[in-house]
Amino acid sequence: MLKWINVKELVRLDLDESKSLGIMRLDWSGSRADEVCNQWYPSQQFDEVITKYNISIQSLQEGLNELIFNQLNVFNQVIEQCGGEGYSYEQTFKVETSDFNFFIRLKPVRGECSHIFVYYR
Repeated sequence: MLKWINVKELVRLDLDESKSLGIMRLDWSGSRADEVCNQWYPSQQFDEVITKYNISIQSLQEGLNELIFNQLNVFNQVIEQCGGEGYSYEQTFKVETSDFNFFIRLKPVRGECSHIFVYYR
């Protein structure tokens, strides 16, 4: 299980735009069962970062899959993670793996998109 850290608890975010890999957009409105739908938007420097740091695409995919399909796969998990439903419960979290930093902006509002911003550590 990955450790979720609320960004409000962090002194520094450690965002290095030169290590940005992309953004995964998430929403739960395209499914009858409130299951997650996703779309990947690679950063402009995606290929450079992959090459420079010898990043395994499989490792990146496994990290994203764990977050998306095991921890955020249904809308109720978003509500639970945020502590409620509605715009006032929007939260941003940081999840670290050995290779990646995931910054997750969750909007527990039906019809709104949430995002995972992916950076190489």
